[in-house]
Amino acid sequence: MNTVPNGLGPSLKIIERIVCEVYLSCLPQLNTPTPECNKHFCSLASPGRRALILLAPLLSLRLVASSWNTAFKNFQHSTRAAFFSAVEDGVYYPHAWHINTRVRKAVLLARYRVFRTIDSEAGNRGVYLAYDFGGAEGCAEALEVVVKAWVTDSDFECQREIAAYSVLGGAKPCRGVPVPRTTGAQHDPVCDVHALVLPKLGPTLEDLRELLPDKQFDARMVLTVGIQMIERYRDIHARGIIHNGIKPANICLSPRGSADPPDVLYAIDFGLSTILDMASESPLPSGQRVDAVGNRRFMSVFAHHGIGQSQRDDLESLAYLLSYLFHGSLPWDTPGGPNARGSSRSRSRTATTQTEQHQPQVWRIKIATQPSVLFRHMDACYVDFWRDVKALAYAEVPDYDRMRARFMARLQEHEPSDVPVDWWDISEKSKQ
Repeated sequence: MNTVPNGLGPSLKIIERIVCEVYLSCLPQLNTPTPECNKHFCSLASPGRRALILLAPLLSLRLVASSWNTAFKNFQHSTRAAFFSAVEDGVYYPHAWHINTRVRKAVLLARYRVFRTIDSEAGNRGVYLAYDFGGAEGCAEALEVVVKAWVTDSDFECQREIAAYSVLGGAKPCRGVPVPRTTGAQHDPVCDVHALVLPKLGPTLEDLRELLPDKQFDARMVLTVGIQMIERYRDIHARGIIHNGIKPANICLSPRGSADPPDVLYAIDFGLSTILDMASESPLPSGQRVDAVGNRRFMSVFAHHGIGQSQRDDLESLAYLLSYLFHGSLPWDTPGGPNARGSSRSRSRTATTQTEQHQPQVWRIKIATQPSVLFRHMDACYVDFWRDVKALAYAEVPDYDRMRARFMARLQEHEPSDVPVDWWDISEKSKQ
């Protein structure tokens, strides 16, 4: 790179002005729709493939002299060098510290452009949809991905999520669990967040439930969910991971166009998961009370009392989920109560809202609810499943194959043709 003494070269402000003018002259080409690409999700700081070609005159100015390179860098991160095209309209985040604002400050990890918030909690963590323009075709073939972001990597859920995916997505990835596109939670210095990028899956069971006429699954669908989740937990538990996060919003359809059979479901969200001590021959729960983790609507009775969770707790939560999908509600659901929407996420045994103080304690209702009530109008195989689960000791390995075979036999009675449930077909027909 050539250099020009400061005393002989033009002032830096004049050079920056020239750089800006050249950039503005390139914008019409960048924003003009073409057969290959009619949108751009990149920025001047992280240009995509086509943008690099169209910005060649601007980028070549960096080779003139060191002062020109300095001017380019100053302009590159200025507000004038904004994104090439907007992907969100009318979105305003006034707080610079909030996670929603941070992830939109720039292109994440130089290739992911956030365009929609799925969920954000307390401003320090969130889940987002983003465009990935880091492929060979850049913005022309930008894929949608899911980004989980945290303000700090010491966040409880960040550490649990990374630990779980490092085990489940090893050399032989666990079927029905998404494989992260990044190694761990990578730090983006511009946005100042730690981001984990995951593939975008299909709709959740909660999304599908909302489309159904009565918001209830039929017997065949519930049996399929039971079979799939028993398989999923068999594989997850075999690697020493306890999910602690089952709910309809944490079970997804397989990605459209994937090689998975049409009935395959994915388990997501391992931010509340725990790792069992698989080396111990006789593992025991902690002698001290632990924080209650999970969704109060579906968590096990032991979890409510702060007893360490194991395989039996995931399966107990699965039993509650199956009852919920069939009936559309659970016996402890109360109008306007803390579980009315089923989206509460608890990590503290001391957090009690004013509304909860006037509601019966959920764990008391769970204990008092007989299986004949919980599984009313459902097949007898659910009561048998329930009794097997409640008979398990802490960390005892369940007989997953027998549980699955029981559901499979009942499913074949409902559908002798052995045609698997096509979740995407149900979703499309429900929309119509």
